Amino acid sequence: MRLTKENIDDCYAIKKGANEEYTLYYIPKSTNISEFLTEVAKDQFWFIPENEIGNFNGDNTCTDTPYRQYITAIKSKPFLLLAGISGTGKSRIVRELARSCWDKDSEEYKAQKPRNFEMIQVKPNWHDSSELFGYVSRISGNAKYIAGDFLKFITHAWENWLSNNKMPYFLCLDEMNLAPVEQYFAEYLSVVESRKLDAGTIKSDPLIKKDADGFHDLIDRQLAWKPQEVHDMYEKDGICLPPNLIVVGTVNMDETTFSFSRKVLDRAMTIEMNEVNLWGGLNDRYESIEQQSVETLIGTAVEGVDVYASHQAVCDTCLTYLQKVNKELEDTPFKVAYRTRNEVLLYVVNNLPYNQSADGTALPQEYVIARALDEITNMKILSRIEGDESKVRKDRLDRLVETIREGLESISGCQYGAESMERDDSQVEKSISIAKLEEMTKKLTDSGYTSYWS
Repeated sequence: MRLTKENIDDCYAIKKGANEEYTLYYIPKSTNISEFLTEVAKDQFWFIPENEIGNFNGDNTCTDTPYRQYITAIKSKPFLLLAGISGTGKSRIVRELARSCWDKDSEEYKAQKPRNFEMIQVKPNWHDSSELFGYVSRISGNAKYIAGDFLKFITHAWENWLSNNKMPYFLCLDEMNLAPVEQYFAEYLSVVESRKLDAGTIKSDPLIKKDADGFHDLIDRQLAWKPQEVHDMYEKDGICLPPNLIVVGTVNMDETTFSFSRKVLDRAMTIEMNEVNLWGGLNDRYESIEQQSVETLIGTAVEGVDVYASHQAVCDTCLTYLQKVNKELEDTPFKVAYRTRNEVLLYVVNNLPYNQSADGTALPQEYVIARALDEITNMKILSRIEGDESKVRKDRLDRLVETIREGLESISGCQYGAESMERDDSQVEKSISIAKLEEMTKKLTDSGYTSYWS
């Protein structure tokens, strides 16, 4: 979390001095960082965005929150799948995350649909991207591009980003797997993997190339844009993914839906939402999500190389754990490769600041690392495992459980299992990946086939 930036937005710096006292400095955007560091950085300091000051506890600590998994998963990869039974609030949580980016007394916070949120209902007959991105019409004799809702929302996100407001923009694809995702979403699935960190900015290949048929009609007439920089950027680079765009798909797994290919699962973070609190939502109209921002939701790293040098010891711990998991997945299509490795490293590093429990108890870094590895194992590795007994043997699943258990215990020093929901006197930590594997093993035993998806 300690940063050294040449160009920053308005923020604060906190300097640790003698007697554990902290001095707060306001730094306007125009500040010469080199001069500032010369003046005040004789002790450790941190740059803290203005809207995160309330979460700062004097030692670069963030308090744990029920929404931490969503926040850090999005920051690690802005493509998230929310899976679970119908009615658990999957699409609602996306709307509420978008709402949490606004001040609570603002009109946007109170609005039915904040302007940084858009929901698109996936239709069962989608077998190409024309409904999402648009299509070229030649009825008039000239190539005319009819823009889809996805492109329109991307343009709004770019307008915001280039105006320096830098608000996260959430696109929710509701019931995402009512149609084959890899067919209607192929362009996005390819382009999201092209994201690279370039001079402090995340850039991608274009979704729509500047030499595409009807492109100039599209950017001149079909897409409403402000400021002029949006149009100029489109003409120069084509239509690329905005750094502040977050895509979330809601998923119900039943007989009316399609299963996910590994191409989709490899590119997304996955969180299950099957738990139901029948008392939830009866006291407050909105979810009690702490205020979010670009800094908390939008990552500044997209590959493992972007975080390895600054967190080498943590990353090496993760890689040792992954190597052991990979050994159990040898000779299967479920083996971890570079894309998953990168996302594991990003997810663990993004979780490091969340080292204080809700009751104020400090959490050891080793525990935070193990907790994040447990979560990302469930999100990125187990979600790809499926098949019958010829492909997924029970003894392999049993060995995988023990490998995960031993790996987490060696990192944190705690005992792990699926028995305890919370920390208790026996110090048995609830492991979501072990619990999921036990569920998958039972499916395999009962029916001869298993899958991560319920």
